[in-house]
Amino acid sequence: MRKLLIAPLITLLTACGGGSDNDSSNSTLTPRADQSQNQPVSENSAPTAFITGETIALSKETITLSTQFVDAESDDLTVNWKSSLADVTFKQNSLSETIVSFPAVTEKKSIVITCEVSDGVNQPVSKNFNITLYPESIGAHIQMADEYKFEGGSNVSINVPFETTSTIKSVTWDIEGFDPDYQDVTEGLADTHGDSSLNLQLPAVTEVIEFFVTIIIETNNGAHKQTAKIKISPADGPVLNVSLAKGYAVSSTAHLSIVPTIANSDDIIGYAWSWAPDPQPTKPSSTKRVYQFYAPNVEQETDFDVSLEVTMKGNITKTATTKVKVSPIPADNKLSLSSSHALAAAGQTVIIKSNLEDTSEVESVTWDIDGGFDKSLLVEAPNQLTIELPEPDDLKKIHHVHYEVKYNTGVTKTAKIPLVYLSTSATRGEIQLKDKYQEFEIYPQKEVTANYTLASSVKLDSVRVVAAFGTYTYDKLESENHDNNLAITLLDNEVPLAGRRFFKVIAKAGLAEKEFNITAWAYDSLLRAYSGIDEVFITGDRISVFGQLIHTDGKSEYAPNWSSDTARFTFENPQTLANEANINEPFRPKADTVKLRLVSQDDNNKATSSELQIRFVDNITIEGEKYNCEVKDRVLQKCVSENDQLLFENQPEQLKQVVARGNYVCLLGYDGKVQCDGETENPVLDVPNLENIVRLNTVGLETVCGQRQDASWQCWGTRATKIENLLEQPGQVHQILNLNEQTCLVRDGKMQCYQDEKKTYESAGKFVSTLLEKDGQICYKPKSSYSISCPINN
Repeated sequence: MRKLLIAPLITLLTACGGGSDNDSSNSTLTPRADQSQNQPVSENSAPTAFITGETIALSKETITLSTQFVDAESDDLTVNWKSSLADVTFKQNSLSETIVSFPAVTEKKSIVITCEVSDGVNQPVSKNFNITLYPESIGAHIQMADEYKFEGGSNVSINVPFETTSTIKSVTWDIEGFDPDYQDVTEGLADTHGDSSLNLQLPAVTEVIEFFVTIIIETNNGAHKQTAKIKISPADGPVLNVSLAKGYAVSSTAHLSIVPTIANSDDIIGYAWSWAPDPQPTKPSSTKRVYQFYAPNVEQETDFDVSLEVTMKGNITKTATTKVKVSPIPADNKLSLSSSHALAAAGQTVIIKSNLEDTSEVESVTWDIDGGFDKSLLVEAPNQLTIELPEPDDLKKIHHVHYEVKYNTGVTKTAKIPLVYLSTSATRGEIQLKDKYQEFEIYPQKEVTANYTLASSVKLDSVRVVAAFGTYTYDKLESENHDNNLAITLLDNEVPLAGRRFFKVIAKAGLAEKEFNITAWAYDSLLRAYSGIDEVFITGDRISVFGQLIHTDGKSEYAPNWSSDTARFTFENPQTLANEANINEPFRPKADTVKLRLVSQDDNNKATSSELQIRFVDNITIEGEKYNCEVKDRVLQKCVSENDQLLFENQPEQLKQVVARGNYVCLLGYDGKVQCDGETENPVLDVPNLENIVRLNTVGLETVCGQRQDASWQCWGTRATKIENLLEQPGQVHQILNLNEQTCLVRDGKMQCYQDEKKTYESAGKFVSTLLEKDGQICYKPKSSYSISCPINN
């Protein structure tokens, strides 16, 4: 163990720097007077340095670095800054800060900043600090998932399309943590776009294994990389394994972190920690992956049982247990330690602090880390240990930090705390942008803030958001990450062209760096038209449409205009949002889709439009959970199940809709009348007195709503009251869909979802074409899109 004598020790906060326009600078700093310099010193020791600051910077940006120096003899220190990149400048701002300014770059650069410190007696000591420098706009859009899941024993292919803003020279793949039996790469490349497929032969496995693949796209303007985690699971079903270390020991009121080892074939949706018996720990993180707490105060050594239940998608659960031995604090020993990181990453700096304040009666203190930890990575002070974490040879490394204080009286007191850190690849796997597929909206001269969930068990050093793949610049693009919430604030005073915009979220923890793609929709006007939900009707003589003109500031003095792509429709009043269109008899469509368009202009005479697709059919089959109904020549022929048939003896004279869900079927006529049939206990069959219904909406298994000509709704069935409470909120509703405890509506063109009347989701970007159920989830199809988005998990 290395002993640190307190008397001759000082800590100097200063900066390595001096103003210069070169890529290096130096200055001489005079340390503060040492209060203990009369103490004998047997040997002059070299100074040590510690650097902190932002680890991500942007082209032409300026950042602040802080330094901490320790010199036992209080020698004058000469400090010199250097950079591996030319044209980086340094300026000393104060004794504890150095300002670093970066040049313009057009590609991503990994930069090493070096601070060289000399006391004039010993050889100079160098300390490196790594910074990733990004261009203002990243010139590539790589469509690669964060994680891929496969079964063992299979042949798989990972296909990644990409586009760049400069000519592509080559595409390569890198595999970390796995040596496949067979691998091959196929690709199709054009000048600035293409795709590449990594083909792998995976071995059969008996447990979940993980590794990482990186695609590297070399262009004339630098390289672009993206990394994904690959998870291989046994072929005989889903796998979830959870384990905890055999036991932990901690002193009363001391801080402890328990980090589980989890192997899972699908997404984890919940963590539940429990502690028994009482007394309970304080400030426990009972629903997070890492269990952090302050141990209870006990009068005698006590064993506590700690268990973790992990729930994986599909409601698969596994439980692991361990024991925590809590020791009482002796009356004469009040030492305790705290750590800056419950779980750290290779390349990070961890600070361990003790509660030792009065050192007047202390003879010496000793810091030590078990497990053969490299002592050259430590900076020691009487009540603080600074640790630079190396790259471990395992995915996870566990040590214990031991602290011993020896007093002049001969009394010795001790404390210890765990030190747990991950490898670079394992850290990348811990960083997740959970709602990266969420889009936000950009409007001219309108500052917007989009919130994302950026989760990481490891404390993140830096998070930045930059524009990607495009020439668009922004008047403001800032981000703030706090408590797993990433808030992105953007302002674009002039939107030259409406359309999709791309951004990169860059998160860094130690040596681990991870990028996520997010998108936004930019609109060149504050006014947007919404034509309503696309529908299917049995061919008739008229339909109702429900349009909206939505202004971000709530303005309403705009003139709408409806039109059709054919001469089949005559609108009663094209300048009315809620409208009725008559179908001209000579042009009656047969099994055809008609496109209706709502158009308006904003204050600057900029047009906005929205298309509505209505499909008219003479023949159609409607499939419900129990009943299948067949319409032929606009007449209902039958509604049957495996052992039942519904008889609608008094069908509407002109049939408009047939809807089926659960164990009921409802009919709507062009006369606005509704009738329902099905299993007798279903409350949907008790149809209230309805008037002027122009459209039916199957909300749930026991709930139906009808929309009137004035766009209002009337609902009946089990959830009718809850649905009507949601309908009372501001905005115009176009569609309603319930599944289990989730109810989603299309309100003002957006999908809004609620659980127990609490909003849980709202879509952004393109307006909604229709809601639908898919694979047990409520999903939506955006306007003018073939894709389906399922943003919530029921």
